[in-house]
Amino acid sequence: MAANVAPRQPMPVLDLPSRRSSFGEIAQGFTPEQAVAEARRCILCKTPQCSLKGCPLHNLIPAWIKLIQEEKFAEAAALTRTTSSMPEICSRVCPQERLCEGSCALGIKHEAIAIGALERFVNDWAHEHGEIPLQAAPATGRTVAVIGSGPAGMAAAEQFRWWGHDVVVYDALEEPGGLLASGLPGFKLPLEVVRNRWKLLTDAGVRFEGGWRIGERMTVDDLFTGLFDAVFVAIGAWSPVVPNLPGRDLPGVVQALDFLRGGPDGLRVAGQEVVVLGGGDTAMDSARTAIRRGATRARIAYRRDESNMPGSRKEVKMAKEEGVEFEFLVSPLAFLAGADGRVRAIRVQRMALGEPDAEGRRRPTPVAGSETEVPAHTAVMAFGYRPDASWVGRELGVDLNADGNILVNAETGATSRPGVFAAGDCTLGADLVCRAVLTGRKAAAGIHQWLLHGDWAALAPLVPAATGAVS
Repeated sequence: MAANVAPRQPMPVLDLPSRRSSFGEIAQGFTPEQAVAEARRCILCKTPQCSLKGCPLHNLIPAWIKLIQEEKFAEAAALTRTTSSMPEICSRVCPQERLCEGSCALGIKHEAIAIGALERFVNDWAHEHGEIPLQAAPATGRTVAVIGSGPAGMAAAEQFRWWGHDVVVYDALEEPGGLLASGLPGFKLPLEVVRNRWKLLTDAGVRFEGGWRIGERMTVDDLFTGLFDAVFVAIGAWSPVVPNLPGRDLPGVVQALDFLRGGPDGLRVAGQEVVVLGGGDTAMDSARTAIRRGATRARIAYRRDESNMPGSRKEVKMAKEEGVEFEFLVSPLAFLAGADGRVRAIRVQRMALGEPDAEGRRRPTPVAGSETEVPAHTAVMAFGYRPDASWVGRELGVDLNADGNILVNAETGATSRPGVFAAGDCTLGADLVCRAVLTGRKAAAGIHQWLLHGDWAALAPLVPAATGAVS
């Protein structure tokens, strides 16, 4: 490895006062000169761990970085799209420091290559120059229903048009995009970026039907009655994890997704103290949103320490810069009401860290006699999300596991019901966007094989038995 390595190019960002008062995108993107300079830091490994180990999609990272080095931006963008269905989105929301950049060989002794920023640059450049049309193959006469318009549904729809199958995407929301459009703040992922991706799909012939729920306007059985040859389910994980804490129904205690979906003019917290419970990226998004809505104080209370937080280190750093405070090693016990009936504080208990759990993070254990109160005018619960097991098995007629995730063949997306496939968070539990894209593409390939050959036994041999399933 070369001894003299140029420093990593800094990503241009909004100034701090603008960040604290605006929902505009923080990262402004590389200029062409910055992108080329950063790309030329790459040593183009022959066995690139960034791709083989770090990236769930196994993006061809050194290959398209080499094209950026040669200033072949259109070719680089085209290459990113051979393995990813939304590189302009993944490059913005994936935790690269834990994935591709975390596996960068240069990063062992120097700063890792800014892989995410380079991926974003070439795809933004391609969009600005009209270089990213989605080509549809000649019609095959086969039609697929996609239920859910989030990243897995979008990825699958793209693949179906690539192969020439007609596709209709149904979603409970009126605007497509799933959590990408309604659950991520604009400073992290501008809605325009998601809409641009959808325009590519609709220009290629994908049809969208909003305001549609399984079991209301149509059932899955109806979809198979002369309408569709296969059904692909990508309904995500929208059901919040709600601990049984006293006072959880008090006014002022809200779910993170409800808080985030309020938008800039949604839940008003100006002049308030806001406390967010949780340690993931959704907690970070909520606290940073509170700052932008005028909260006088925004705190994140988390039961482990900072090194054991599941969220992106990049997001933590930016949250601190914007004034978010962190209260580590505390766990909530109850929400306390004030004289007006609204939440006024959260009773918490101090925690100590014990042995690592199955995920390698140290288990928090209560410290006796350590109860205290944390003042809060608004308390945001960000404990995570899971698929809604109360109706999924019944309406879809598929087997679920004990957590409410749809059981599938991991390689083909086939469920226990012939002709029905699934992918994304409804099979994984709440997970990364890139993994939703990966499973969506795999399931699309499984459906393609089903449409061509109709051999269900070949697609579903690895679906686990429904032992303990919820149905």
